[in-house]
Amino acid sequence: MSERLLAAVMPKLTGRIHQVMAQQGVPGVALAVVRDQETIWSGGFGYADVASERPMDADAICGVASITKTFTATAIMQLRDNDKLSLDDPVTRYLPEVKKVRCRFGTLKDITLRRLMTHRTGMLGEAPTEVWASMKFPSVAEILAMLPKVEVVIEPDSAFKYNNLAFVLLGEVIARVSGRSYRDYVRRQILQPLEMNSSGFEVANSRNATGYMPERYRDVPEVSPDPNTNGYLAAAGLRSCASDLAKWIALQFRTKADARRGAQVLSGKSIREMHRITYVEPGWLIGFGLTWWASRLGESIYHQHGGSVPGFLSMVAFSKPYKLGVVVLTNKQGNTASGTIAFEALEMLTGEAKKETKAPSPRLIPEKLKPLIGRYTGMPAFGPIFHVEWRDGVLQFAIPQDPFMMPGPPSALVATDKSNIFVLEAGRWAGEPVTFEFDRDGRVTAFQLSSHGGTFRKID
Repeated sequence: MSERLLAAVMPKLTGRIHQVMAQQGVPGVALAVVRDQETIWSGGFGYADVASERPMDADAICGVASITKTFTATAIMQLRDNDKLSLDDPVTRYLPEVKKVRCRFGTLKDITLRRLMTHRTGMLGEAPTEVWASMKFPSVAEILAMLPKVEVVIEPDSAFKYNNLAFVLLGEVIARVSGRSYRDYVRRQILQPLEMNSSGFEVANSRNATGYMPERYRDVPEVSPDPNTNGYLAAAGLRSCASDLAKWIALQFRTKADARRGAQVLSGKSIREMHRITYVEPGWLIGFGLTWWASRLGESIYHQHGGSVPGFLSMVAFSKPYKLGVVVLTNKQGNTASGTIAFEALEMLTGEAKKETKAPSPRLIPEKLKPLIGRYTGMPAFGPIFHVEWRDGVLQFAIPQDPFMMPGPPSALVATDKSNIFVLEAGRWAGEPVTFEFDRDGRVTAFQLSSHGGTFRKID
């Protein structure tokens, strides 16, 4: 199936990548396409280094910038799962220096690890120094010494306020709680188990792509500075390649794993928790989980995180329903190429994947379930309406369109060891029993849904 998918998508996607590169003056693009646990395509376009004409490929190392934050958050989740910390702990429990932060709104107790991970503390977003203008990044110790100049400037939880400083603090929490440097912890507990052997925090590497600055008025842009991010390591310091980050996407699809073990660096339950959207922006086009973001394009929702540091722009994005993901790394800052290519690629890939999904063959309803099918209403007769239906080979509990009822998808009715009792699998009443009642002739007369207030009479 992957061969057919690639044959349908790659010619069009390749043409689009070249078009975007020409339009935005991007020297090189590295791409990896992931389907569940397999990298089904990887390669490069253009140059990793223009002067030497070294071609870009999936193993060229780029600064991946804020994608680092997803690794930092994963490390926090590992420590949480090991009972070393709680996400709702105030950060002052681990970093007493934060007590010097001034709170124009709320209190220091509001600066929790969870709010740091979700950009919801209301705190100043950067260390109080011109790091991005000067390209001189202070050490963690220097940043902690600057905290008396930091304020909480909006009400915690009131808005998404992107915050690099928050991840500097989270990196130091990881170091103090684990007893290792942030760099060493991520290497040992995440990168090595995943065999992301080309990824790390070292600046010098013979396989580095050359980063370039924004340039509109000449063919070859200026080479970008390549500073050491120092204290910003946990916010933006990771260097990686498309082939390694493909393994990071594959991990995001292993959400059913019971426990952390080997390359499963986080339990499936905790991965799902990181993906769960807890905040949605006005317009419902973007939402935020525990560091992962989710973007809506039409009817599709893609989890993602991008990044930008001098010389590089990057994006990892994936579709959970179709288990398809892409890595896009570019070696020029100041454009939209990585996001444009990533989301257009996912739209093409998921569009083709939908064509592979065949409608299930109709399955006849078992005779013993036929009496349950029908329309039910609460008492009095003008109460809420429920349907019991047989759809796609599954007995379902459904709510018909009604302006006075909260809409929701149907839920499967799961059989129990008692023939008249089923358990709702999902939705508002997930895990609760539905008990059918029969008259003396064996005809279904009603069902009981106790949490909704009792008996619902069968009316047809």
